[in-house]
Order: sequence, then C-alpha cells, then structure tokens
Amino acid sequence: MMAGATTVIGLLPTYESIGLLAPLLLTLTRCIQGFSAGGEYAGACAYLMEHAPRDKRAWYGSFVPVSTFSAFACAAVLAYTLDATLPAEAMNAWGWRIPFLVAAPLGIVGLYLRWRMEETPAFREAMSEAPAHSHSPLKQTLRNHGGAICRLGAFISLTALSFYMFTTYFATYLQVVGHLTRAQALMVSTVALLFAAAACPLAGAFSDKVGRRKTVGFTCLWVMITVFPAFWLASSGNVGASILGVLLLAVGALLCGVVTAALLSETFPTRTRYTASAITYNLAYTIFGGTAPLMATWLIDLSGSNLAPAFYLVVIALLAMAGGLALPETSRISLHEAGEWEDDPVARALRP
Repeated sequence: MMAGATTVIGLLPTYESIGLLAPLLLTLTRCIQGFSAGGEYAGACAYLMEHAPRDKRAWYGSFVPVSTFSAFACAAVLAYTLDATLPAEAMNAWGWRIPFLVAAPLGIVGLYLRWRMEETPAFREAMSEAPAHSHSPLKQTLRNHGGAICRLGAFISLTALSFYMFTTYFATYLQVVGHLTRAQALMVSTVALLFAAAACPLAGAFSDKVGRRKTVGFTCLWVMITVFPAFWLASSGNVGASILGVLLLAVGALLCGVVTAALLSETFPTRTRYTASAITYNLAYTIFGGTAPLMATWLIDLSGSNLAPAFYLVVIALLAMAGGLALPETSRISLHEAGEWEDDPVARALRP
C-alpha cells in the first residue's frame, strides 16, 4: 500500500490537466500512505521485539527508527541532487515525480522480503495456547487496554510531534525564518538525519540499561530544556549554528522513537499487541504528528513569535511525561507477561 500509493503520486495528472480532481487524488493517496505506514510501524516494532533477547529489546527495536531516519536522509539527498542538477523548469515539469516513482521497485523488494518472513515464536506460541476461534476484536482491545492506550498515547504524542518537527517542518523553518537556501536547508537536515540514524542504537542500549521510565523522563526533560536553544540556533541564519540546533532537536526525536518502539510491544500482551499498539501509534500520530506543520505555522502567525512551536513542544512534553511515567517499568519483563497488569485487576493493584 505504501509503495503503490507513493508510485501513484508520481503518476498523478496536474491541476492544469484535471482541475480539482488532482488535489483530491493527492489527498487520497497521502491518506493511504499514512494508514499503511502507521500499521506497518507498529507491526515492525512487534516483530523485532518478539525476536529480541529480554535485555536488549530497545537496542533491537532501535533499528526501526534507524530505517526511518535513514530513509528520510536518502530522500533529502535525492531531493538535493535533483534540485542541484535539474533546471527549475524541468524540476517543476517532471523532475519532482522521480522520487515518488522510486517507490515502485522498492515495493517489489519489500513484497519479496515479506512473503519470505515467518510469524514470530511468541505469536505462534500464543496462538497454539488459544482456542481456534480466539481473536482480538477492536472492542475487546479497547475495553481491556483502554487505560494503557491512553497513557502510552500521551507519550507517543511527543514522539509524533518531535519526529515531524525534526524531519518535516524544520527544513521549512530553516528557510523561512533562518533564511537559508533550499540547498543549505536540505544539507543541514541530511546531516541531522544521518546523525539520528547512527545514534539510535546508542539510545536503545541506554534505555535497556536504565529502563523505560527513566528513559521517558530523561527524554521529556531533554526536549523541554533544549527546544528553545534549538529553534534560536536554527533561526540564526548561520549554517553551523543551524546544524547544532537541529542536532539538539534530533536527540529528543531519536530518544522518543527508540523508547516508543520498545513500549509499543512491552505494554500489550501478545494476543492483542499488534491491534493495541497500532491503534495507539496511529491515533497519536494522526492528532499530533500529522498536524505538526500546520500547528507550528498557525502558532507563529497567531503569536507573531518564531519560538511559538517551541512552546507547543514543551506543553506536549509535559503531557508525554505524565502519560509515560504512569506506565509500569517493562524493560525486564517477559513479553508473555506484557499487559497482565491491565488484564488482571489484582495484578494491576499490586504492581508498582
């Protein structure tokens, strides 16, 4: 679905050809991209977690955000290359389609890999112990795990917002507020994305060592302390200062992404893990991630301050801290025990 929708964007007729139908089709394909990506991310985290040793789950899970940040870096490099080599007329006429059409062969590779994958040992064991008709309908998942979904969703709101601020909005901020050229902004973003991809395994090892709750607390404090220097440096107009500012934001985004990858699987039991984690992830990303550029632009227009998005990030970081610290420590539990504190009222009452 991701590769197909992305390829379709590269083939869409323009507004001059089909009028209003062009932006409507673009919106539809973007929605398909988002729906498929959201469901896939939760499944990818669960798949890695269920293959990982108990004491290295965050390290294993860190390679999901590694792939995400690396892909954004590749996209930025491709966009920079096209922008630097094609005349503006060619870029506007057909060059912009090339990055989208690259998705077609990537999708074929993805299908090949997916068809050769087996279910995880944890899933096979859970299914062998459950009745043949046992499933995880949405109503049951919400009834049994609604509290965990809300608490984890509160933390993932910061993951979503910091990710989109860092990967999507900040390149625009560097140009509009920092007055960097498009090429300079793409270069700064690429450096920061490559740094984030390289640092994710370190963040995973850190979370495995100190635990999820301490990682959540440290991450929220980092965002609140560094967000204002990050925006101030990015607005300076100096490339070196801009790189430092974006790196400050990148650390918060990658820490959020790594601990989220672990919590998505550790918070819910195997039989409902994919359903519950996908609901939690998609709701948070839809509400806080998808609206991030819009909210940032609106807050700047409303307040007249270029630092308005930083205040918004601080507010969401406080919400994330409250939700994340309300979750139990899960870094050392067996995934077979995950979510028991939600299912069992006695376990929920006794567990710290």
